[in-house]
Amino acid sequence: MDSAISVSAARPRQTAATVGELHLWDVVFDARVRTADVEQCFLADRDLPACIVRADGRILGVLSRKSLLAELSKPLGRDIYIKRPLSQLMAAIDTDPLVLPAETTIAAAVEHAVARPGERSYEPVLVERGASSGVLEVNVLMRMQASLLEQAVHAKDELLVEVQRTADELRTTLDTLEQARDRLVQSEKMAALGQLVAGVAHEINTPIGVALTASTHLGERTREFRQAFTENRMKRSDLQAYVDLAGDSAGLLHYNLQRAAKLIQSFKQVAVDQTSEQHRNFELRSYLEQLIASLAPEVRKAGHSLTMTCAEGIQLTSYPGALAQVLSNLVSNAIAHAYDRGTAGTIALTAVQDGGNVTLTVSDNGRGIAPENLSRIYDPFFTTKRGEGGSGLGLHIVFNIVTETLRGQITCQSTLGVGTSFTATIPLQIPQ
Repeated sequence: MDSAISVSAARPRQTAATVGELHLWDVVFDARVRTADVEQCFLADRDLPACIVRADGRILGVLSRKSLLAELSKPLGRDIYIKRPLSQLMAAIDTDPLVLPAETTIAAAVEHAVARPGERSYEPVLVERGASSGVLEVNVLMRMQASLLEQAVHAKDELLVEVQRTADELRTTLDTLEQARDRLVQSEKMAALGQLVAGVAHEINTPIGVALTASTHLGERTREFRQAFTENRMKRSDLQAYVDLAGDSAGLLHYNLQRAAKLIQSFKQVAVDQTSEQHRNFELRSYLEQLIASLAPEVRKAGHSLTMTCAEGIQLTSYPGALAQVLSNLVSNAIAHAYDRGTAGTIALTAVQDGGNVTLTVSDNGRGIAPENLSRIYDPFFTTKRGEGGSGLGLHIVFNIVTETLRGQITCQSTLGVGTSFTATIPLQIPQ
């Protein structure tokens, strides 16, 4: 008759995500062995919490040290069972265990374990790992859950530090953008960039505000959670509420910080280019996408939409800052002059390669330009918005940049009641 088969499971990792990764006791007794043999095994190994009992190749149940000693301590209990087969003792007590798959998470296992009535909540758990099974102590499960919670709290603290650092960087960037705006608005040539900075700064304020609010709330709840955990008064509902809050806050922080970072990245290259006369190689579509992202706040604030059409792979060796200035001025001109107040419109930017040149068109579906004014739109100080903020230098600067810096040409077509199109044709390669 078999006495027992004992296989020690490997020690668990410092942290584990599932019950299958924890230390499991794999001590198996055949139901036909004497109860005395089982008792001797428990006495020989003081750490053994329970054993698995098998009969005819199947698991009959789990016998814990506590259940065995309690049954043998009853009046006549030792006399009745000690020399008899273990199966008789198993029939007299409730040995039906909580059975969990090895892939069960620690949190789910704790929830299942403590849901058992009375003292049964502290009975060992049977973990199934394929063809084999092992016994898991509930206190080991609880310790691992506590360790995971402590790590979660630590991770949230690190997240808060990172959020604060990112927020500081964003505030610094905002300060830098504000300073750049204050300098650039001193000249008409850089006025478009001043509007760009204002729009981007306004757009960034919203995700930063949301992120700071979320991080502050998460920090307060984390301190409350840590105190409850330290004082051993944490309930399962507290854990669930904190996990839900942490998940929602992390998602909110990630979304809003990613949104702010994307706005800053889009603005960064355009801002650098417009404040310098750098001559470099660049891919047109990706650069236009950055420019569109930077112009979007100003366009959206005016109630309009901005579209862009450009094939990939058009390479230019030119002055990207000058090109950005031209397109920004044309878009700003459309916002200021093409539409009546309260009218929503569409401004379209298209770019098409034609041999060694690229043709860029900025068009709107606005009111159009009166025929008598078409010949004067590039004249310095000519404006139809005198007294309403127009200086008359915007299109004059555009004309000079296209024809001199970018070494191209620009034309305008307009129909009253239909809209206006500015078309600039510039070479792909400009020697430095």
